[in-house]
Amino acid sequence: MAVYQSKFKDFENLNIRTRFDFPFFEEITDEYDFFVVGSDQVWYYRGDHLSYVFLPFVPREKKIFYAASFGVNSIPDAKKELFRRGISDFNYLSVREENGVKLIHDLTGRTSLHVLDPVLLLTKKEWLAVAQKPTWFKERYSRGYVLTYHLDRLPPTTVNSLADKLNLPVINLFNTENYNHFTVGPAEFVWLFAHASFVFTNSFHGAAFSTLFKRPFILNGLRMGNDPRFVSLLKMFGLGDRFNPAEPMEIDFSRSEEILSDEKAKAFNFLAEAFGVNPCEGLADTNQNYFPTFNFPAEAFDVNPLEKLLGGDA
Repeated sequence: MAVYQSKFKDFENLNIRTRFDFPFFEEITDEYDFFVVGSDQVWYYRGDHLSYVFLPFVPREKKIFYAASFGVNSIPDAKKELFRRGISDFNYLSVREENGVKLIHDLTGRTSLHVLDPVLLLTKKEWLAVAQKPTWFKERYSRGYVLTYHLDRLPPTTVNSLADKLNLPVINLFNTENYNHFTVGPAEFVWLFAHASFVFTNSFHGAAFSTLFKRPFILNGLRMGNDPRFVSLLKMFGLGDRFNPAEPMEIDFSRSEEILSDEKAKAFNFLAEAFGVNPCEGLADTNQNYFPTFNFPAEAFDVNPLEKLLGGDA
C-alpha cells in the first residue's frame, strides 16, 4: 500500500498544486478571487462533509459550483433545507448529471447548467502527456488486454468469457492478489485505459475515460435508469446500450468528438462567465441560450482549453 500511496503523491507533486499551510479556511478567503467546488458526488447527502462543501466562510460572489454531483435521484426531506441554503449561497451553479438541474430547481427555484465532468475538459493528448506505461507491462499484453476497473468484487466468468473469446489476458486493477495490477498509480491508470482492447467497469470515471479514449466498454452490474451519473453520461454521448450491449465490442463513437467539442465549449462558456473573462470576443456563438455574452466556438477548446480560457498554465 505504501507503493500505491507513493505513486499518488508523486503524481500530485508533478501535476497538481495543493497547499495545507493554513489552520482555518477563513484565513484564505481574501487570497483568491474565486472558489470552485465539484464534482464527483460532492453533494452526496450522507456524511458530514456538506458543511465544508457549501463554503460558509466564503463570500457568495466568489463561490462557483462546477459539475457538482448529487449522485442520487432525490434528496431526503430532512436534508432539503441544508441543501437549499447551501446551494442558494453560490453565485454560479452547474451540475454533472442532467437530473441535478431539476433537483436544484426544485430545491431553490434557480437554473443551473448541465456540464461535462472535469476529466473530459482535457484532450486525449493532454491526458497522455501525464500517462506512463507500467514497468511491468510485458510482451503478453502487447497484443491487447481486457481491463477491469470494478469497485467491488467482479464475477470472474463475466470478464473471462469475453477475454477467452478475444484470446486476450485480463488486467484487473482491484485484484489484491496481483501486486502490480493493484498498485497502479494515476499515470499508469490513464495509460492502461488509453490502450485497453476492452474495459469492464462500474465506475463513472472508468466510463468517462473509456469514452474519451474510445475504448469499447461495458458498465457491468449496473441497470439502465438506476444511477443518474451513468445515465447522464451515456445519454450525452449516445451510448445507452453500454449497460447491456448485445455485441460488447460494437460501439459507435462516430459522434463522440463532435459532442465532446460542443460540450467543452458550453462548459468553458460557463466558466468564462463565472470568472468574468472573455478571451474569444467576437467569435461565433455556441451557447447563446444560456450565456449570450460569451460566445466561444467549440473548436476554440480542442487544444489546451484551460490555457485558452485563463491565459496561463492550467
